[in-house]
Amino acid sequence: MVDRIEGGASLIVAWQIQNKPVLIVGGGHIAAQRIVSLKIADASITVVCPQSGLIEEVQERVNNKEVEWIDREFKDEDVTGGLFDMVLTAIDDHEESLRIGHLCRSLRIPVNVADVPPMCDFYFMSQHRDGPLQIAVSTNGYGPKMANMIRTTVAEGLPENMGNTIQVMGELRAKVREWEPSMKNSGKRMTWITQLCNTWGLKGIGRLNELKTSRDKERVFEELKKHFMIGGVPHINTILPSTKKPTITLIGGGPGDPELITVKAKRLLEEADLVVSDRLIPAELLDLVQGELRIARKFTGKSDEAQEELMLWCLEGLKKGHQVVRLKIGDPLLFGRGGEEIIWFRERGYEPELVPGISSAFSAPMVAKIPVTFRGVSDQVIITTGRGTKGSMPDLPQFGSTQTLVVLMAVGRASELKQVLLERHYPKDIPICWIENSNCPNERIIFGTLDILDKTVHDNDIKAPAVLVVGHSTSVLNGDSTPTIV
Repeated sequence: MVDRIEGGASLIVAWQIQNKPVLIVGGGHIAAQRIVSLKIADASITVVCPQSGLIEEVQERVNNKEVEWIDREFKDEDVTGGLFDMVLTAIDDHEESLRIGHLCRSLRIPVNVADVPPMCDFYFMSQHRDGPLQIAVSTNGYGPKMANMIRTTVAEGLPENMGNTIQVMGELRAKVREWEPSMKNSGKRMTWITQLCNTWGLKGIGRLNELKTSRDKERVFEELKKHFMIGGVPHINTILPSTKKPTITLIGGGPGDPELITVKAKRLLEEADLVVSDRLIPAELLDLVQGELRIARKFTGKSDEAQEELMLWCLEGLKKGHQVVRLKIGDPLLFGRGGEEIIWFRERGYEPELVPGISSAFSAPMVAKIPVTFRGVSDQVIITTGRGTKGSMPDLPQFGSTQTLVVLMAVGRASELKQVLLERHYPKDIPICWIENSNCPNERIIFGTLDILDKTVHDNDIKAPAVLVVGHSTSVLNGDSTPTIV
């Protein structure tokens, strides 16, 4: 079944009006705006308006011979002779504007009657112009000011010098047609350009601005021709070697919500040539990546092998001169093996930059309304992991009634962890809380007690990533610890 088509919109087209005759009735501020819009499209403009009605800007256009001028009021014969392909009224006389509008419609001449939307065959949209790039926004007459605001927001989000980038890309497309001029090979040309755009992305394509001279362009185009002929798409750094030094940045991706990463982390993710990501990073965060993205593969029971592959991917990018980001869940230096990775890169001649992230050790208790410290209840926080070196269990201290225990990566070892805690004299009825997928849309919060720690996992099918909180602070803002799901 096809989707239902929703009507009520305008037909958005790029009207080719170069050298075509257009009549503007009036010489005020609206007429001045219309002249600019039409001259951008290289229209041939005639203004009909008495001398007394011309504002200074329109008079200057007349003096510069940018427009033709008829020094009188509008007459019906101005349009009945079939001289104009388009008419725009820009006068204060509302009744006369309507009359001209109806006259043009009777002659099947497209007309725009200023400030009378029902009499307009077309609207002028809020427009952003940068060389060959034009972006137009229409609210179909409902909110002209909002159209301006939307246009400004869109324009501010564009990469720098996008108009020039498009100009160079147009030159490249022309070259591709020269390389393979036959019509039967048009599909090959279109496919290759599409693949190039998808591979390079806006950031990579933007580097075409580095081509300052015709000689630079010819050199790059000749190199691209070699790849085109064999159907290959090179990496942008192969064609335009980066002048930047390779960098490696360890970024904390926080608990998974893209709104909970730092401003710096967001910028570096968008600018990176290569992002190498942990497997548990949510898709919403990965959507920020504009360069190449590689995600850790699953090696069941072989975390060291998986880690080694990630490091080698990063090293591969560094050797190509890339700006590489190693994206890690939570904070890189809190049970994230970030310290080991720093040493690994140092041994190979690279000093990583560190960008902190919010650890789920703190964000998960917060979403469950658990204050890990609370006067008179908890004055210590112990953060540990359920999976230490080579899979070992944590070496925990004896139970302290004013401690809050936060355990990461514990969901798969709930039974063993329960036994360890009981051996450390944790009371069976001490409150516990599991927080699954904290700060994500599929977040779950499950309360219980230590004696049913493993049963809570089984009965509720709790999956990683999940954080366990143990201690009396769990109940401070949540009442008793009877097993419940939030």
